[in-house]
Amino acid sequence: MTSEITRINRAEALRYMGYTEEPDARISAVIDECERELLKEARPQFVWRVFNIMRSGHDLSLSDCDFYLEGKDIAEHLRGCDKAAVLCSTLSSDTDRYLKKLDVSDSMKAVITDALANAMIEQVNEEARQDILANMPGYSTTWCYGAGYGDFPIECAPLLIASVDAVRKIGVCCTATHMLTPRKTIIGVVGLFRGELDKKRRSCEDCNAKDTCRFRAYGTRC
Repeated sequence: MTSEITRINRAEALRYMGYTEEPDARISAVIDECERELLKEARPQFVWRVFNIMRSGHDLSLSDCDFYLEGKDIAEHLRGCDKAAVLCSTLSSDTDRYLKKLDVSDSMKAVITDALANAMIEQVNEEARQDILANMPGYSTTWCYGAGYGDFPIECAPLLIASVDAVRKIGVCCTATHMLTPRKTIIGVVGLFRGELDKKRRSCEDCNAKDTCRFRAYGTRC
């Protein structure tokens, strides 16, 4: 599905750039220009599919998939969920080509645009999560837990990609070293549940990145 992002989350992009407040007028003007150009170049898309969660002892898998979701972290992430959606979002290979062009022609704009692209792909992923909610009445979702987070192995990435046919549908692939292509791509699992999510699982204290989180350093949350 094609995403319709018309504005990039400025605060999120500034965090990726390392700013804790709005930069001066000159830099702000460059950021505005980079945002306009990126919005022209990117082709944001996403695809998702909902599965029933299958549990057998400590083993966790998805219906119609012939692989296990390995690791204690993904098991905890899906605790209390009866379904899960595999979600893949990307800014497309056009964005990769544009970023490579900037790497050669303008290093400052390359850094700024890369940060904007990071913020943009997170917005696309959130738009996909909202699309899941709209199509699954009565359900709430967890956040998207990506392959490679915590002890959820990055080796699961190509299996997740195959489960949603992301190669054919949105052009997302995984290299032999488990790097996602295009670069600005997210592949992960969203848990679906009825009722309320345990408050503890909403908190920073339950996050693996709590000690190094850039958001907490700025006094904010992800």
